[in-house]
Amino acid sequence: MSQSMLLRFRATNFASLRDEAELSLIATDEHPGVATRPVPREKLDVLPVVGIFGPNASGKSNIIKALEFAGNAVQLSHQRWLPEEPIPGRWPFRLDPTSASRPSEFVFDFVVDDVRYEFGFSLDDEVIQQEWLYAFPKGRRQVYLERQGGSLHFGNNLAGPRELIADTVRPNSLFLSAAATHNHPQLSRIYRWFSSRRMITHDAGTSSRFPPGTLPDERMLALLRFADLGIVGATVVRPDPRPAIAQELPRIEFLHSSAVETGEAPLPWQWESSGTRSWFSLLQLAIRALDAGGLLAVDDLGSELHPHLTSELIRMFHRPESNPSGAQLVFNSHDVGLLGRHRSARLDRDQIWLTEKDASGATRLYPLTEFRVRGGLDDVEGRYLKGRYGAVPFLDHQILDLLQPPDHAA
Repeated sequence: MSQSMLLRFRATNFASLRDEAELSLIATDEHPGVATRPVPREKLDVLPVVGIFGPNASGKSNIIKALEFAGNAVQLSHQRWLPEEPIPGRWPFRLDPTSASRPSEFVFDFVVDDVRYEFGFSLDDEVIQQEWLYAFPKGRRQVYLERQGGSLHFGNNLAGPRELIADTVRPNSLFLSAAATHNHPQLSRIYRWFSSRRMITHDAGTSSRFPPGTLPDERMLALLRFADLGIVGATVVRPDPRPAIAQELPRIEFLHSSAVETGEAPLPWQWESSGTRSWFSLLQLAIRALDAGGLLAVDDLGSELHPHLTSELIRMFHRPESNPSGAQLVFNSHDVGLLGRHRSARLDRDQIWLTEKDASGATRLYPLTEFRVRGGLDDVEGRYLKGRYGAVPFLDHQILDLLQPPDHAA
């Protein structure tokens, strides 16, 4: 089976990521029983799961948002970004006087069909300033594309209608996005790694919309029953045929175990708990990623789920049996129990990344491997909460004293 995987992602000058932040999925430890995969032609393994932890407003979410923005730029810049309009969604660091005028930069180090690539670009509010794509088919770099402003240079290893596509590229669109629109045979294969079926981002803190009007398959229903939500099945609710409301779409409702004669009764979607909706939404995306061998990036994982369900979602990506295509999960969370010893799925030290802000408001992203951690011996959860690794809030309790009611007796 050919392999596709994310090795590293870098972002600079996006939201609180003023300085370059690199998230690596390269394993540095042994992971028996976990679905790690070898990087072709390199003595490296890649991890199926990494988690980011840190205090509120430390920049955890901005890693996921940077992934989402960069992926959307590849998918949408040629077809959706409007000519002569500002680039949508760009968000430079704003807490110093110079960063707003500096470009933002994003770099992906990834594997598609057993070949490693590096794709990156930088942009300001108006134009793409740089874009590059390198391939490493035999471990040595081959230039496919280098762009500096309006100048495009192509390497000999990039075939196809390069100049024809270059004529269609706008100052605010990526060449890779334009090449996919024109079905470039080499680059379309790389572009598909960035497609919405392969690179999926999700904010777990928002409940999903009404489910579509198609019944969940048996695998989805089994996972809903597994979560002990009281769900025993699903039914499709058809719209009222009267013309006045004929625009309503079919929808599904979950059947719950009930004391009625049939033993089951439907609940409208809006009556389902936020946890049920969150689990259903996450399952849809997780199954899509697991089937395609894609990347699922989740913001605020576990915010509406019982800790056991958060662990089981991670376990789905960890287990080779449920993750045969090598899907990957990147998430941030406040569920520090995932650092401890009492979960069905826990994270090892090279799967744990931390964020904290400096005095200027900029985020620092760093791995737990910067610290001496004895796997399976040290209480990582307890040490984290005590501040041994940083990335915890400083709570000034003197401020709380100001909230005490005044002493009227005085």
